[in-house]
Amino acid sequence: MFLCKTKGVIKMAKITVKAVQCGSFGLDRDALVAGAQLTIHNKNKPREWYACPSFTYVIDHPDGKMLFDASIWRGWKEEWPQGWVDTTDYTMASDEEYFEARLKQLKLDPSDFKYVFLSHLHSDHAGNARLFAGTNAQILVHEKELNGVAQLEADGKNAHNFFLSSDYSVSGLKYTTMYGDQEIMKGIRTISLPGHTWGTMGLMIELEHSGTIILSGDSLYLADSYHTGMGSMIDENRDEWRRSLNKIKLLQKAHNAMIIPGHDHNVIHHECSCSPLKSENKLRLWPDAQYD
Repeated sequence: MFLCKTKGVIKMAKITVKAVQCGSFGLDRDALVAGAQLTIHNKNKPREWYACPSFTYVIDHPDGKMLFDASIWRGWKEEWPQGWVDTTDYTMASDEEYFEARLKQLKLDPSDFKYVFLSHLHSDHAGNARLFAGTNAQILVHEKELNGVAQLEADGKNAHNFFLSSDYSVSGLKYTTMYGDQEIMKGIRTISLPGHTWGTMGLMIELEHSGTIILSGDSLYLADSYHTGMGSMIDENRDEWRRSLNKIKLLQKAHNAMIIPGHDHNVIHHECSCSPLKSENKLRLWPDAQYD
């Protein structure tokens, strides 16, 4: 939130963040939180098939509209390798929950966005980036992420470790490379959080009523990752991931921030007497929740 002047009158200009759930996909929950290896003491433990929510976020700012992540492409089943289809079941989502349908329900069009912020380029986060080809939207991606997928393509790996070239290697997309931590618009900063992938990023947003929130992307799949310190078995670099987790914790403490993980309805907040959310015991992120 900051001040702006309209026709000689100073008023408060607000930023709002709207969670948009694009259905869910099923997968083995143990793929999201590593360290759950079976032992002789729990060898009969049942595995959990987790309904993993696919979130995007529409951020309204006086300087323009921003999208955080772009969910899964509706043609996923035709484009994904069979191994991905077998382990990541997006048939749980209805046609009305696909990204394009959700935009229309919100009376939005790809041309409405100034920025599309991709936390990383995995297919469940960058699947609909192609819809912004030919628009004026700047696609914000970390330079290490773009360099990483460029090397995959050079090696002939067009579908590898959940990177799919048809998601992001699209003519007409206007990429802007990011590095480090940068302010994009007043009150909105990128956070470099490598480890899950080469160039995973999050966003830190200052809101008038809700205080500071951090959209972690897949640097934190679940709230459990924060509390247990356990990342995912598919993280690119576990040491970098741990450093990024520590960075998130330091930022949360410094800003009394609420953290919204990449694939969890449970959110994390700093239990501080000065936090706007101090009265909440356990916070849940509901589909279509809005923060300001």
